[in-house]
Parts: sequence; C-alpha cells; structure tokens
Amino acid sequence: MTHLILSAACLAALGWQAPGDEPAEPPPVFKPEPGWKPLARNLWLDAASSPRRLVLRARVVFREGPLEHLLCSRGTKEHEAVLATDAPPTQIHAGLLLTGVEPGGPVRFKPEYRPPHGPPIAVTLRWKEGDDVREADARSWIRDDKTGKALDVDWVFAGSLLYEDPVTKKTTYAAEDGDLVTVANFASSILDLPVVSSADDADRSFVAFTDRIPPLGTEVQIVLAPRPREAAAKAKAKAR
Repeated sequence: MTHLILSAACLAALGWQAPGDEPAEPPPVFKPEPGWKPLARNLWLDAASSPRRLVLRARVVFREGPLEHLLCSRGTKEHEAVLATDAPPTQIHAGLLLTGVEPGGPVRFKPEYRPPHGPPIAVTLRWKEGDDVREADARSWIRDDKTGKALDVDWVFAGSLLYEDPVTKKTTYAAEDGDLVTVANFASSILDLPVVSSADDADRSFVAFTDRIPPLGTEVQIVLAPRPREAAAKAKAKAR
C-alpha cells in the first residue's frame, strides 16, 4: 500500500464535506460551544482557540484488559478500544488539517521498521460525574503493563494512508476500518504512538487504566490540539 498525504482534494474525492455541509446533532451531555463549527456528525472545529482544536463526541466502550486503541470507529473494534465514536474518519483527518498541522507518515514494517511520525497531538478527555465536569489527559487512561505507569508518549498525526483495491480499483482511506487513535502501531492509524508497540497478543504493552475510566456508556468529549514540540517534551517529563 502506498502512503499518500491526504490533501483537501483527496478528502473531497473520498466524500469529505466542507464545514457546514452536514450539521452535527447537538450532544445531549456536552453541547457545542458558541463559535464551534460543525464538520460532520459529532465533530466540531474550535477555530477561535489557539491552537485550533478538534472536538469529538464518543462513549466509553471498554474498561479492563489489553488495548490496541484509545479510540475506534463505532461498530468496529470496541473489544480493544476504550472509546468509540461515529465521527467519520476522513472528516477527523480533515479537521486535523484545519487545526494547522500536516500529517507525517504511518508506521512502516518493511524493509525495516520505521515508527509513525508527525506533529504531536494533545488529547484531552472531558466527561460528567453527576453535575461535575471532569477532565483528564487521555494518556492517563492508558497503562503500560510492564511499568504499571500511565502512558507518557504523545500521539502523533501519522495520517493513515490511501490504498487502491486491486480488483475494484476503488481508492479507500485505510482508517475507515476503525483505527482512529491507537496504542499499537498500525499503518492505518490517524493518530499513533511514535514508539515500537506491537498488536500481537503476546507482546501488547498497554492495558486500560481501569480505576481512572468512568463507567461503560459514559459520554466523553475528546479534544485534539496540536502540541508545540517544546511543550510535548515538558509534558512527557511531567508524566514520568
């Protein structure tokens, strides 16, 4: 499969719709703030913030056990992802472009391993407990099973890839399979970890940090924001 940087033109060919073409339904728990621009269902761009932020609506679908994903598409990989959303993958990619960042590249396994690379993205989670709004760095919901500590590496905007079906000749965005924000390396991931992380059952490194994750079904607001590289280094040091 050949990696292509997804431009606005590529996304349009895959069915991406410009802001305002498909207004999202207001979420019942967290309503869009004034000024947020709807990009698709359950997906908004906060263009007034600095840096710009992408906001998604998701739900908790998994709380205990080995993980391959922080976030997957609804109806795909809920047995190995903490959160699931029905925000369209191509629009998530487009929204990240609108925050001002460009994708790097996905993991490569052959002829030799090359980790995913791209601009670091801060992932913040917000949810309600009763009338109180709680907020957490998404990495705190992921535990390294070897060290017992929370994940201390930022996700990067690897950008997934496009591939052409050899039979139908149809171009497909690989993240449509559900690999949105992963903790195991996949060439199809939109956001991935820039470190070696296997999806093999015997070698998987990350598990759900159960005590920190709210009950199944809890609605969660996910905020994605480009992180300046110097801030990323400080955040990593602080997480240790």
